[in-house]
Amino acid sequence: MEIVVAFVAEVTQCMSIFLFRKISTLVSLHGNMKSLQSEIQKLISRKNELEEDIRLAITEGKNPTSQALNWIKRVEEIEHDVQLMMEDAGNSSVCGSNLDCCMHSGLRLRKTAKKKCGEVKQLLIDSCTLHIMVLDRKPPIKPVENMTAPSLAGQKAAEEMLEELLRCLNDGAIKRIAVWGMGGIGKTTLVKNFNNLLESPPFMQSFDVVIWVTVSKDLDLRRVQSRIAERLNLEFDVGESTEGRAIKLHETLMKTRFLLILDDVWEKLDLDIVGIPQDDEHAECKILLTTRNLDVCRGMMTTVNIKMDVLNEAAAWNLFAESAGDVVELEVINPLARAIARRCCGLPLAIKTMGSSMRSKNMVELWENVLCQLQHSTLHVRSVMEEVYLPLNLSYISLPSKIHRWCFLYCSLYPENFSIEANEVIQCWIADGLIDDHQTLEQSFNYGISLIENLKDSCMLEQGEGVGTVRMHGLARDMAIWTSIETGFFCQAGTSVSVIPQKLQKSLTRISFMNCNITRIPSQLFRCSRMTVLLLQGNPLEKIPDNLFREVRALRVLNLSGTLIKSLPSTLLHLVQLRAFLVRDCCYLEKLPLFGDLCELQMLDLSGTRLRELPWKRGMLGNLRYLNLSHTLYLENIETGTLRGLSSLEALDMSSSAYKWYAMGNVGEPRAAFDELLSLQKLSVLHLRLDSANCLTLESDWLKRLRKFNIRISPRSCHSNYPPTQHDEKRVILRGVDLMTGGLEGLFCNASALDLVNCGGMDNLSEVIVRHNLHGLSGLKSLTISSCDWITSLINGETILRSMLPNLEHLKLRRLKNLSAILEGIVPKRGCLGMLKTLEVVDCGRLEKQLISFSFLRQLKNLEEIKVGECRRIKRLIAGSASNSELPKLKIIEMWDMVNLKGVCTRTVHLPVLERIGVSNCSLLVKLPITAYNAAAIKEIRGALEWWNNITWQDYEIKSLVQRRFQACAVSTSLGKEERSIILHLKQLFSLFPVLKLFLLIIDCFSIFKKNVVS
Repeated sequence: MEIVVAFVAEVTQCMSIFLFRKISTLVSLHGNMKSLQSEIQKLISRKNELEEDIRLAITEGKNPTSQALNWIKRVEEIEHDVQLMMEDAGNSSVCGSNLDCCMHSGLRLRKTAKKKCGEVKQLLIDSCTLHIMVLDRKPPIKPVENMTAPSLAGQKAAEEMLEELLRCLNDGAIKRIAVWGMGGIGKTTLVKNFNNLLESPPFMQSFDVVIWVTVSKDLDLRRVQSRIAERLNLEFDVGESTEGRAIKLHETLMKTRFLLILDDVWEKLDLDIVGIPQDDEHAECKILLTTRNLDVCRGMMTTVNIKMDVLNEAAAWNLFAESAGDVVELEVINPLARAIARRCCGLPLAIKTMGSSMRSKNMVELWENVLCQLQHSTLHVRSVMEEVYLPLNLSYISLPSKIHRWCFLYCSLYPENFSIEANEVIQCWIADGLIDDHQTLEQSFNYGISLIENLKDSCMLEQGEGVGTVRMHGLARDMAIWTSIETGFFCQAGTSVSVIPQKLQKSLTRISFMNCNITRIPSQLFRCSRMTVLLLQGNPLEKIPDNLFREVRALRVLNLSGTLIKSLPSTLLHLVQLRAFLVRDCCYLEKLPLFGDLCELQMLDLSGTRLRELPWKRGMLGNLRYLNLSHTLYLENIETGTLRGLSSLEALDMSSSAYKWYAMGNVGEPRAAFDELLSLQKLSVLHLRLDSANCLTLESDWLKRLRKFNIRISPRSCHSNYPPTQHDEKRVILRGVDLMTGGLEGLFCNASALDLVNCGGMDNLSEVIVRHNLHGLSGLKSLTISSCDWITSLINGETILRSMLPNLEHLKLRRLKNLSAILEGIVPKRGCLGMLKTLEVVDCGRLEKQLISFSFLRQLKNLEEIKVGECRRIKRLIAGSASNSELPKLKIIEMWDMVNLKGVCTRTVHLPVLERIGVSNCSLLVKLPITAYNAAAIKEIRGALEWWNNITWQDYEIKSLVQRRFQACAVSTSLGKEERSIILHLKQLFSLFPVLKLFLLIIDCFSIFKKNVVS
């Protein structure tokens, strides 16, 4: 019985616990559901209030933000979930037969209800901030946003560039435009003014929107995308990927006519990644960018690249005076202010910064101090350092490599505004180890040229005054000097100072005292033991101290060109690491110590010296790669075997040297013969003057391995300063040579440029070709024939069996007094001169009627320029024909001193792309080859105003169209034959003295003045 009672008690206790838990779960579930229902009612009420607010905001022209809409959407989702839970809770309250299932379901609902209640409460908390998230509706997109920028009024160059930008804007074929130039030159100011111009009615309709994005050096694609989206009233979702943003931008822009202005671009910007439609898929889009680097323009595939240049002196002064204020008009300050303005070198940023820093300062001492600092590149004005030097320094540190930066700093060793010869500085780069010398000299020079072009494209260097020269902008040079001290560069070039601070003497490696007018070596140089480069050229130095070269044994580059030294001490041989030794134009230098120990020497320039023999013996200088002996007018002796031992020699220049060559050396002959040159297997560049062609009869195949040569055969009495042709890679100059003599075949066959001066033995070039079996001179690209009195025609169709001069591009005929025709007889169509681009004929008095006959005209489908003067019998330049003819590529015609010239061509000859016409002293020429067919292509007509007023026109509208292209010029004067003879003799005289090269240049300019009109 007790057992039964115990069992019943145990069962009763378990049932009580079960029922208690059941009741407790149901009570708890009921409480949670009640709490959830209460909170959800509050949330629904808040949602209804918010929706009412949104409806009211919409009627007021406002829009809800995406955050508010997302909140409402989340409330609706929770409301739906709670509704389902309520239904489940109702079912759970009916226990039914499956009590365990009922309890399990209740327990689950209780937990879910508690969780949902927390979510509802959080949404209620979030709703407290939603009333401020209903923002104003975004205004309509404004087509152009006005940019704050200084006015360009009165700046003629800038106004012209604005006009050019507007022309590009209106040209449907131009899709991408670039404005490029050095930092601080005003690119952004120009483009901001251009942007503001687009607000005016004539241009406002061109685009739906103009988008300005400042890219900057640290490219951030997402920032670029955000700026574009901002202009388009386009929103991105939080955390949206770059690819997703690009898709949205692309979709929007495809429906929009837009101009995208990308300011301050430092590297190629991938428009596809940004989301910008490409030109071929969207016809109504244009892109305008500003950059410091032309390579960026190439990478962005711009159609037009507009380079900004510095301001001229007048514009620079006006800008400086405006920035500095009225103080610059004070009598004592004005000359200083103008000097400071000039020192800014036309850079607008520097001009404005310097002007502002001196504004209202009326103490003359302050102006004198700043000018002195500028002249010595030691300016310490903080505003200038930060606003001018640092932006320029940013371009410097952005150069592609350390080599580019060091080559740029190297150019700062030259004086201000100095035109640096590219070949010379590249030689120094190679010798100094900046360019790898484990390649051919040609490859090294090509790499050097690419470095220079890259620096020019980056606006760190500019084109110099002469061909093959570069220079640094004044402020870029100041920045380089300011930067380069810490890298071991030290420059006093072009100054009167020749002092090296003591604290720098042990650290300097590259030093320049070029053009300092020093007469003795600065004593501080003796303590610069780490020095590898020393530039002393252009100083009146007469002597180098014996002990200098003992102290600076690390020298790799030594330049003493243009000094007055007569000799050098034997201690020069201590420079065992010397690789480049330049003593060009040391016109008193007669003797040098033997170079036996300079085994590292690679570059040696002895041109223009008075050396009578070479300062090394047989077997020395085995590493020498470049040797310049041009204008060595006293060179008499080169010891036998001396040249043969230069096994590494790649370039030799002996033009205008007095050395007399023999064809072959005889046994026991003490002097080097021409056959030594033939043994130099690495020789690829040769410049040489020979008395006769005898040496060339030895072998002609050696010419084929030369990459470039300039060989002149002429009597010693003839001057050598003959103007170069456009194609001088393989150039031959024959003066006073009988062209029918043997030995010339190799020269003719290998030449790309041929100059014949006062040569005889022929009536026409056809005879020479047939005589020497030259296969039509197919390799020739440039031909100049001057003062060859025997010649009566260039090509005679009766004597040729094949095409002649098929690849000739440039033809000049000068002072041929018996030339009666260029082409004579019947010549097969396009059999000769088919590639001719330029034709120049001067002082050929027997040419009659026309310059270009009908048979000649048929060959000239590639002719681009015609220049003709002093052919007094010619009445028409181009002969007419019964049927229409065309010169489809002719762009330029220049005519001077043609007293009988009445016309250029007949109506049957069409010149569709004619752009420029120049006329001087052609009084009978009253008709121009301008018709309605080609008037729009004309860009310039130059001539005397009186002549222009006498031109007759078939159609007055044509005259009106080209009138604005006319530029009135003063009447030029021509030189008579006696004057030309005097000039020629003067040139021959001056050629004997290299120091008088300047006079040669003046004479050359004077001799061509007859065909250059003076504005």
